[in-house]
Amino acid sequence: MASTAPTSNQAHALRLAAWAGLILSGILLVRLLARDLPSAAKATGLLGPVFAFMANQPFVLLFATVAAGYALGRVTVLRFNLGATAATLIIGLGLSLWASLRGVTFTVPDFGSTLFFNLFMFAVGMKVGPQFLSGLRRDARAFIALGLLVPLLSAGLMLGLREVFHLAPGLAPGIFAGANTATPGLGAAKDVYLRQHAGDPTVLANLSTAFAFGYCVSLVLFVLMMKVLPRWFGRDVKKEAKAYQRELEAGAAHALPGTANALAPDAAWLAVRAFKLEYAEAVGQSLAQLRERFPEVALERVHRGEQTLELTDSLRLQRDDVVVVSGPLWAMVRVTQVIGPELPDVKLREVGLETVEVVAQTERSVGRRVGDLLHKEGHGFYINALFRGGVEIPHGPETVVRRGDVFRITGSQLRIHQLAEALGGRVVRPSMTTDIVTLALGLSVGAFLGTLPIPLFGLNLSLGSAVGLLLTGIVLSTLRTRNPRLGGPFPEPARQLLEDLGLNVFIAITALNAGAGVIQSVRAGVLVPIAVGTLVAGMIPPVIGWMVGQYRHHMNAGLLEGAIAGARCSSPGLRTAQEDTESTVPALSYPVTFAISNIVVTLGCYLLASLD
Repeated sequence: MASTAPTSNQAHALRLAAWAGLILSGILLVRLLARDLPSAAKATGLLGPVFAFMANQPFVLLFATVAAGYALGRVTVLRFNLGATAATLIIGLGLSLWASLRGVTFTVPDFGSTLFFNLFMFAVGMKVGPQFLSGLRRDARAFIALGLLVPLLSAGLMLGLREVFHLAPGLAPGIFAGANTATPGLGAAKDVYLRQHAGDPTVLANLSTAFAFGYCVSLVLFVLMMKVLPRWFGRDVKKEAKAYQRELEAGAAHALPGTANALAPDAAWLAVRAFKLEYAEAVGQSLAQLRERFPEVALERVHRGEQTLELTDSLRLQRDDVVVVSGPLWAMVRVTQVIGPELPDVKLREVGLETVEVVAQTERSVGRRVGDLLHKEGHGFYINALFRGGVEIPHGPETVVRRGDVFRITGSQLRIHQLAEALGGRVVRPSMTTDIVTLALGLSVGAFLGTLPIPLFGLNLSLGSAVGLLLTGIVLSTLRTRNPRLGGPFPEPARQLLEDLGLNVFIAITALNAGAGVIQSVRAGVLVPIAVGTLVAGMIPPVIGWMVGQYRHHMNAGLLEGAIAGARCSSPGLRTAQEDTESTVPALSYPVTFAISNIVVTLGCYLLASLD
């Protein structure tokens, strides 16, 4: 009998037909909605009215682009995928160009771009702070060298291209700033032209056009380059980044306070058990006597019939009492030999074990030995780790507690309350809420620091809000390793959302707004010099920088990838490096080279504009 079920090929064809029908229906619906828009009448082609509608609804356009970018970034072909950043950039730029050719210009407010980019930079700083200083101490010379080499080499190449192509005023600094994706350079050049050329609209148009086209081309090509550059030189960035991460964490078995996974459940080796008192050996014993006899376990509850008794040292146990204890499994064997058989009741064992952090800051704890502290106020606690000055330290009963020491402990809620009173510190628990005060103040302070003038060679430069926010995040996250109560809670899922969404929304806005500028460059006949200038000044220096980092400084590939991204002022490049290495190692080298390169490129744009 022949089967009536469709084959897999038929099922696949049906799914494709369904999707095609859904897309076509969506296009027709949007065309219908756009019929009353003035811009739709001027749009051409089947999709012209669709683009007109999307231009009128920038919010819909923006997040549809982000969604499409993430979806495309997951597609793997021959074990290679674009990643969310590159895919979002390509889709946004493609839509923008397509719409421009149909007579529609996308205009997403630039403030959204600034807002999300600043969120991204702050989130990166909040992640890498604790390890940034360690990486800087080890490789500062290489970071500084690359931060100077790449932009200086790019500036030298740009000076040569300026003479070869006899570029009109405004083009050279625009190409240079765009090729290095450095917005502050654009502002420096514009300031020169406003003073020297009285704001000549032709010069300013050349500057903007060259910057817009160069920026987009450089953004796409450099993100793609970051994926293949390590392979060109035979480096396994994922393996090397993981090795460097392990090297940094050598001797520190636990995550630092205030960092990701700091308060992840760490009680797998602990158990809570309930025992029924049946052996005469324990009848009449006080809780104080049992505590001395079993120092490895904590007495959590005592039930007598339907009554839960108050836990005092003088309380004496009676036959048939139910005693609930917590501790390591090996210690439970001794308990059952003295008290009696274990009861399987799950509810009896619900004492609320949790892992928290508490900072020592009162005279009741400072100066005392850890063993004495745990024997009295902290009986029944298990110290997972002890941190001093942002560093995990070995600890034992003889370790003397100092003010500011951070205890990471596991215990029941009752015991945690008792120890918190002894240490005098507020308990820091895992939380899914974010301290908005910390986030808002951090963003405000970081942006403010970025505006402060830095006198250099007679110029008043500034780091820019991106560098200010990155440094603010690094400082705040470093301080949190010394005192997790500072500026918290700031859970890792929230920080990761700011990082992912911040960069990709920024990329989407930049790409969607670029189409008109690219078309303008083509029509103005300056496409060739801008394209060549972007390729030469934007792509050659990173390759040379990689060679210097690899063969001269013998840098770890993960660090080198982040340093090259910073030297090119490319945050999307950093994100691509993090995706490739599946770690934050590239972000350790990025801030130093980014800050140096930003200043050098700004000076270079000022110089190129002054020569016009």
